[in-house]
Amino acid sequence: MTLDPRGSRNRLPAPGAGFVWEPLPVVDDAYYLRPDTDRVRAAYTTRQGGVSNGPVGKLNLSLAAEQQHGDLSAGGPVRVFANRDLARRAIDGEREWATVRQVHGDGVVQAKRRGPRLDADGLFTDMNETTLAVISADCVLVLAIGADRFGVAHAGWRGLAAGVIENIVRAVDATEVFAGPAIGPCCFAVGPEVIEAFPGAATDERHVDLWLAAEQAAKRAGAPSFRAARICTSCNADLFYSHRRDKGVTGRQALIARYPS
Repeated sequence: MTLDPRGSRNRLPAPGAGFVWEPLPVVDDAYYLRPDTDRVRAAYTTRQGGVSNGPVGKLNLSLAAEQQHGDLSAGGPVRVFANRDLARRAIDGEREWATVRQVHGDGVVQAKRRGPRLDADGLFTDMNETTLAVISADCVLVLAIGADRFGVAHAGWRGLAAGVIENIVRAVDATEVFAGPAIGPCCFAVGPEVIEAFPGAATDERHVDLWLAAEQAAKRAGAPSFRAARICTSCNADLFYSHRRDKGVTGRQALIARYPS
């Protein structure tokens, strides 16, 4: 069930155990999905509540997507930064986010306050003032929490197969792992090369459950707790961007996270 256009909270799709819908501060009738943990403040954003237009409307958090598909005559980059300012309020985070240049691989790096973005698909920190972020329009976004550091990762099927989830779990020695909204097995029809990469997560000869594949990866790396939102980005057009559903002409939602103040 998708979000009612009027924003009724009881029309939001029910998430898996370990996730809670919360109102996005300052914005009427918009929500984010909160992982149910007090060790890290984190938010899985939706497309609701922002200022972008066209195929990337409304809460697009990707500059590249805005430049490719947004209304550049209406100040595209400015709109993305305005959207990020809205999104950060969910966790009372910093205006500047630590990010990576996502490449669908297995690379995981330690977040830095300054310097160029690195090619990677995960990053971690032990610093209280740092907000980490990864973006997606179907891929699994993972939050991994350890005793003295936490990390986030972007995991499409290629990154999953390469081991990005194992790498982020081991990098922080995670005891809690959360996997947010992503394209579900209902909509993730794939070819034999993907089925062969995830034989334990294939639901039939044409579909793969990326949440199950992520859980298997996290447990292989030693995480004792794994929870998945199990909300399909492709099924919920009013609520999420979806690269596959929208044939690439779409925006990006995010996972943003920081330590509590």
